[in-house]
Amino acid sequence: MSANTLPPPIDIDSDTKKAIIEGLKAVLALLQKAGVVDQALTYQTLIATPAALETFIAAFVANRQACDSVVKAKDGNPVRDDDQMLVCNVSLNQIQQLLVRTCAKKLFESQKTEQTVTETVTKKALFGLIKKTEQVEVTRIGHDPAEERKLRQLAHFTAYGWQLPLLNAYRQHLTYPQIIEIGEDILALKSDEAIASVGRFGPDVLKKVKAAAGPDFVDILVHRPQAIAGVAVWNRDMYDFYRKTLGDKAWDFFARDKAFFNVVASIDKTAAKIFGDVLCYVDADNLEDLQRLNLDKLEVLITSMKGAFGDKLQMVMGNPNFGKDILRKVVDNLLHMNQEKDKLMVSFGLTCKAMVPTVNEWLARQHQA
Repeated sequence: MSANTLPPPIDIDSDTKKAIIEGLKAVLALLQKAGVVDQALTYQTLIATPAALETFIAAFVANRQACDSVVKAKDGNPVRDDDQMLVCNVSLNQIQQLLVRTCAKKLFESQKTEQTVTETVTKKALFGLIKKTEQVEVTRIGHDPAEERKLRQLAHFTAYGWQLPLLNAYRQHLTYPQIIEIGEDILALKSDEAIASVGRFGPDVLKKVKAAAGPDFVDILVHRPQAIAGVAVWNRDMYDFYRKTLGDKAWDFFARDKAFFNVVASIDKTAAKIFGDVLCYVDADNLEDLQRLNLDKLEVLITSMKGAFGDKLQMVMGNPNFGKDILRKVVDNLLHMNQEKDKLMVSFGLTCKAMVPTVNEWLARQHQA
């Protein structure tokens, strides 16, 4: 698992808030003096512009020694641990969180859209002697209440400078129910693409996958969010089986399409263990050809092909043409062999190694096609 966690919550009184703001302004001045931050940048622009705040945070991290006269620990020493308590009774990570949340709030508040609302208006008729009240729809520029609720929830999970470029992706791709389900694990999503991938799955799917994957849910978000689709297909027992069998390569397996899982569903656990990580890339048609073999002969073929083709096995097995061009004949040949397993392992290992030049030529033709 590799994801950030939120800093501990803080309750800031007016004196602490004032000290933080004064300290930030002093740090901004020091960084400007050092020539690493735009001279024209003001504190108000800093807290309202994601790109400017991201640059400021990066500049501080790279030049914190230039700010040692302002940023001090409670014992008066320079600060090198972002979780260390400062003289103002908060940590650097907590200050960063305050800055990022403030900037996110200002960004979101600045983004207004047209809203259609119903209002009651009073009209006069007959020379103003009679008044008539009616409901009319009017269009105004403002904030969508549903969107505001989503953004308030999202603010709970914004804390780091690296999230600033992702603020618009959060807003664009995630709904309020999705944010509720993901919770603090949103910190595991480090790119627009990862956020968009997760955004394709409804809250019910996310809830099911969290229940099945448990602590692995963060790993899925970090390494392969697309795997959510596959995890949702399997029950908890089968999820645990493939996770244990495939290790971290399980995310590649679970990221495969549903049609492939329809083929895998007919494989028993013993056969699945023999296939191992081949299940992460084998084409569905090739997999059906391989299923014609009994367990012993399947193990012979998978072991022999791994030994013969090495890193190229993924390109070979993942190509749907491999079945009709080569694999089907190999399986037919193996089906008619009656040697004991140990002897078959030796002889077929040599057979697969002898096939390497032919397979290499076949691969070259595939690339040219």
